Amino acid sequence: MSRNPSVLLILCALLALGAGGIGCDDAKKTGQAVAGKTRAALKKEAPAASERGMLGLSDEEFRQKMEDDLLELRRYDQGLEQALSYARQHPELFTGDEDGAFGATQRVELRQIWGAVLDYMRALDGMKLYWRDFHHINPLKEKERHAAAFLMGYAAWMTQYHYGLEFIDMALLSRPMDILLDEPDARRDIPGKAFTRFKLEILHAKAMARLAGSRNYYQLQRAIVDEGQCKTWEACDWALTRVAEHHSESVKRLAKRPGIRAGFQAFDIMRDFGLEAWFPVQKGVAQWMGDTRVRRLHEHLVSRAQLLEMHAKMEPADIVVARKNWFLSNIGLPGFWPHAELYIGSPAELSAYFDTPEVTAQLEQELGGKSFTEHVKSAHPAIWASYQERPHGDPIRIIEATSEGVIFSALEYGAGADYVGVMRPRRSRAEKARAVLRALSYYGRPYDFNFDFLTDETVVCTELVYKAWEPTATNRGVEFDMVRVMGRNTLPANDMVRQFAEQLELPDETRQLDFVYFLDGHERAKGAIVSNQDAFKLTWLRPKWDVMQD
Repeated sequence: MSRNPSVLLILCALLALGAGGIGCDDAKKTGQAVAGKTRAALKKEAPAASERGMLGLSDEEFRQKMEDDLLELRRYDQGLEQALSYARQHPELFTGDEDGAFGATQRVELRQIWGAVLDYMRALDGMKLYWRDFHHINPLKEKERHAAAFLMGYAAWMTQYHYGLEFIDMALLSRPMDILLDEPDARRDIPGKAFTRFKLEILHAKAMARLAGSRNYYQLQRAIVDEGQCKTWEACDWALTRVAEHHSESVKRLAKRPGIRAGFQAFDIMRDFGLEAWFPVQKGVAQWMGDTRVRRLHEHLVSRAQLLEMHAKMEPADIVVARKNWFLSNIGLPGFWPHAELYIGSPAELSAYFDTPEVTAQLEQELGGKSFTEHVKSAHPAIWASYQERPHGDPIRIIEATSEGVIFSALEYGAGADYVGVMRPRRSRAEKARAVLRALSYYGRPYDFNFDFLTDETVVCTELVYKAWEPTATNRGVEFDMVRVMGRNTLPANDMVRQFAEQLELPDETRQLDFVYFLDGHERAKGAIVSNQDAFKLTWLRPKWDVMQD
């Protein structure tokens, strides 16, 4: 490779895309260093396979990682498109009043959009960093693997650039907007000067060189990818099409920039932040995002023994919140707690709790004179049959909405996490039985990727809990207040914990939830501890990505 000057010239323009800012001199040295080396030699220099660096993956692992990341890439692309689509529909958000000031509601919405954009940019940085060593794969001996690895990093960068450029065009309407977006926001993990740094990365002359140079190399590598199975692989074909769209739209957007405007922007950036290059938005976060899917996918800070101890304190209809630090589906969801689910217990535990004369009498109309479990068996035989299964080897005790839809899970799987909290509605067994019946009625419905609480056809995790416990004419339920996020009424799991914490200040007779249990993860200790209500009530205030808080 080092003997081909044209390839090296292309690489020196694009290596910063995935190699952390390598310059042309470094690129030439890198090319000379890897020339003639075998893949086995490169593996020895790469991180150990146990750390699952890209160079340490087997062919099967490589393809699986690529499949996983393409699915994540599509979700990040959709998330950015949704955030910017809302911004496009509300241009008034980006203009202040006559004095350039922004109203309170306006500031909240702008920070919601900006926080979501940064969240997805962090995730894309992690993906980009993971695949950045594509140039260590010999393009002659392993051309398809080299091309595929380059495609992954390039697709992540092109997605960043396209949406970043559009957001900057929306935001660069007034100096007050710069000031607002540069303000730190600890809860959303927005550092100070974030927008200034973001502009620098997107509008810097180096980024223009990347756009041109990486595109040329992409055209060479796409021909190789197209020779393989990519065109018959929907996720890969989607990525190729989407990358072409993003590049074309970015070039058109850049062409509309008058020279005087671009000059002002360059001066504006340098005035704000000097010459300091800055990206990713939060380097430590992006680095662990790059390889965490395989490194921590089945490893959690909360142990199985701790979950079994927690289980002894739980009752059907308890509300569970969970967080996996390294689970990439946290991305795009606001707050420290991203997931909520409903504990129902095993079939035997459900029967013991609800098959009582009191519940049967109070729910006579709904149960038709039968016991709770006999009613479920007869009214929902398919659901009851699924409930008896043991998909993870342990009895089912959780009903939750995941990307697979509304499913049953074992406690060890559904609550297998780094942090787990349990809250209990202060309601009678009969009221809890009604909540569980409503939750079961949603079993099998698809997941709601739009987080729309207005429809029942698709369901998001907190929506399942919300609708199970929603007050009705026959059930007091639990009243959770929804919040507005980018124009939609929704209920993040973090806000469920916030509302629990706020109700602790109310008179005892008006409180709706009790504290049950909290397993608090500690990354540095590589484990979790049993904690208390005082600690749990403050967790909603924790920064979303402060995973090394201890």
